[in-house]
Amino acid sequence: MNTLRIFYRLCRPFWRDRGQWPAWLMLAAVIGLGLLVVQINVLINSWSKTFYDTLAAFDTGALYGLVGQYALYLGAYVLIFVMLDYIRKGLVLRWRQAMTGRLVDAWLADQAFYRLGLSGEPDNPDQRIAQDVEVMVDLSIELVASLVINLAQVGAFVVILWNLSGVQTFNLFGETWTVHGYLVWIVLAYTLCGSVLTHVIGKPLHRLNYEREHREADFRASLLRKRDHAEQIALYRGEAVERQQLVQRFAAIAQNWRQLMGRERDLSLFTVAYQRLSLIIPVFAALPAFMAKAITLGGLMQIRSAFNAVHDSLSWFIKLYNKLVRWSAALERLDQFEQAIAAARQQLSTVPRGECLCTRNLTLCRPDGSVMLAGLHLQAQPGHWLRLAGRSGLGKSTLLRTLQGLWPYCHGDWQLPPGRSLLLPQKPYMPRMRLRDLLAYPQLDSFADCRLIDALGKVGLAALGGCLDDEQEWERVLSGGEQQRLSMARALLYRPETLYLDESTSQLDMVSAKALLQMLKGELPACTVVGVTHQEGVAGLFECSLELAKVSETV
Repeated sequence: MNTLRIFYRLCRPFWRDRGQWPAWLMLAAVIGLGLLVVQINVLINSWSKTFYDTLAAFDTGALYGLVGQYALYLGAYVLIFVMLDYIRKGLVLRWRQAMTGRLVDAWLADQAFYRLGLSGEPDNPDQRIAQDVEVMVDLSIELVASLVINLAQVGAFVVILWNLSGVQTFNLFGETWTVHGYLVWIVLAYTLCGSVLTHVIGKPLHRLNYEREHREADFRASLLRKRDHAEQIALYRGEAVERQQLVQRFAAIAQNWRQLMGRERDLSLFTVAYQRLSLIIPVFAALPAFMAKAITLGGLMQIRSAFNAVHDSLSWFIKLYNKLVRWSAALERLDQFEQAIAAARQQLSTVPRGECLCTRNLTLCRPDGSVMLAGLHLQAQPGHWLRLAGRSGLGKSTLLRTLQGLWPYCHGDWQLPPGRSLLLPQKPYMPRMRLRDLLAYPQLDSFADCRLIDALGKVGLAALGGCLDDEQEWERVLSGGEQQRLSMARALLYRPETLYLDESTSQLDMVSAKALLQMLKGELPACTVVGVTHQEGVAGLFECSLELAKVSETV
């Protein structure tokens, strides 16, 4: 029941959206076409009796007509089945697109993706968004549609099988028993026993499939990290360590895979025997009536067809058990992810805005609750440059993130300045994209070429002016100092009212760093700048300096 509650919670935003009425039409079309398939199966069942009786009578002329009739049924079946599959895939795409967009929006909103990383996020959020959503959506539609269609098929063929069963009388324990529709009771009992045993044997598959997704995602993430940090690994010559880590990651996959193989082997031993035995049970069950000439060969084949149709539909749980455990594992991972996002967004506190940046008795804590900085008082007037000084590891970078509104583990009184703010970290973000888009980041729209070229020239990257439309791995193409210069160009283009600098010139020599910051001060005269730097040569550019070590010592 908990799985169904999770399923309802995950489905509700999409299916209760009035704008998704086409999805309801597509789902109705999938189910409607599936019911047509059931109707064709009923017609083929009736056809089979006529065909085998005609075959037994050696009526060649009638056989040709029956072959043509079957060809019509087959053509209709193929056409309906193909259309059903096409519409189902369209519905999967529509739902997956909506659900992926909703999860991505929630993950990125209010810096939840950042806060999750601080408090212990669920493993591999990328895999949960990209793969678990696809598994959940695809299997949900398949399972729901097939369940409805199979129920309809049971309803159609149970009546046929009941009528074909007739009335059976037998003696047991000295009593005479009369059973109506005995074949229906046989198929119900057989399927019920099979379903119970399938669940007993296959229950551990849920945990194993959950762990499989986890370990596969860890291995892929590890491979991506090797690629992203290829230069550092090469400089250290750390290939042996990286290889060992990858071997360990894959060993975890192999261990899980062997457990899955063993459990699926045990399940297959039962389900394959169960399915094969079901093919002959109706023949043996109806054989006494056939030998007594109460039914014809065609009747025997019709009984077999109807019995297998009912059995096949009632065996929905058994046939799809492996998919059900994959589906439930995906549901659980997505539910955990959504709950973690909601918890991270609840940490967000609304900070008032005033005429300037100001804090009173601000206390910064680590995620475990221990105090990092306490009793902090600071004020930065508009257009002033404030330097945060102190020993390494004190919490200066964390303070910048708090003033930017990112760090949730803090309390006290403070207000943020008006307008837009931008934080330039020591290592700039350099995703693969066109240079013009990289310069405009974090804005969606780029700037005119003349502004981009002008900004590049002012930060000492004029040589890149002809590469605005080049898309490269800029983190590998540009040196550390060039990346920091490009980050300054972003500030020139973005023109924030408040700028936070976190060792943003550490990769430059003193003369270049000082010249770059002087240029920035001249280009953005009204911008409030709060910076962290250990380059004493640029300290004179700041109107005032706050020694954080003294603040922490007085608390």
